[in-house]
Amino acid sequence: MTGIKDIAKKANVSISTVSYALNGSDKVSEKTRDRITSIARELNYTPNLAGKTLKRKKTDIIGVYVHDFSGYFYSHVIGGISSTLKKFGYETIVCSGGNQARLFIPQRLVDGAIIIDPNFPDEDIANYAQQGYKIVLMWGGLSLPSISHVVVDNTQGAKQAIDALHLAGVENYVIVTGPTDSYDSQQRLEASLSEIQKFTKQPVTILTSDFTISGGIDTAKYIAKQDLKKIGIFSLNDEMAIGLYEGLNKFGIQPGRDIPIIGFDNDQIGQFLNPQLSTIDYSKKQWGESAAETIVSMIRDEKTENKVIKTRLIKKSSIADKE
Repeated sequence: MTGIKDIAKKANVSISTVSYALNGSDKVSEKTRDRITSIARELNYTPNLAGKTLKRKKTDIIGVYVHDFSGYFYSHVIGGISSTLKKFGYETIVCSGGNQARLFIPQRLVDGAIIIDPNFPDEDIANYAQQGYKIVLMWGGLSLPSISHVVVDNTQGAKQAIDALHLAGVENYVIVTGPTDSYDSQQRLEASLSEIQKFTKQPVTILTSDFTISGGIDTAKYIAKQDLKKIGIFSLNDEMAIGLYEGLNKFGIQPGRDIPIIGFDNDQIGQFLNPQLSTIDYSKKQWGESAAETIVSMIRDEKTENKVIKTRLIKKSSIADKE
């Protein structure tokens, strides 16, 4: 591999002159710079980015950590992050799983981290933060000086969902949750139970699932066997609601007509269901943009505050107001 020593030898100049020329320094003349860069191209010289990074103590790269790369959800969030970071001169590298973080973050191959993956180990996050690495979490939880949070307003969204079911005449509420260790699921569940208490003293049926379509299908089997009147379902994400549609239809139960259903996240597929799925919406693009703006402010040592992304109800045919 060609190094700057080889370029210096062929150009008959010092190594420092080559370094100045390749880094655009005004310590060399334009004529000398042009000659050296021409020789560098001729020798197929590739700069040592790792060494350059160590010298600058900056990579201009932000690591974004996701659970996986699939689906409508991540494309919009990552799109918002990437486009905003580019405006500030940063590139984005997207990783799945904690093992890659152990490579990129500790070796300072990224200037900061935006973590969307709720399964990212808290112990690792705390360790990186205590070492001074800048981190944005897109859910709540850990609170340390090097960590900022940019989160969806789960409480507001859950209340909007329960209020919509109440207006539809629901008296017996069924809540289909995500995994028990999910921050979003726990927040939405707690807010839902609090809001339901305003409308009824009836016990609430809570069914634990996994935020997947197949989980919704399995849950539908249990709901179909219940002999409850004026039932309504709040699925804590849209994927499970999509599964509920499929599962309930197998038992001759039509969502919307027989059971009001509302989801959360405004997954694009919901608009193609029959009837269309009511859901709680928030701007995924804005969520990503806010996370990007926050990590840049942290890197610049500017004052930052935690941010909350507001939600809104999108009411479709899966819920109808009582007459």
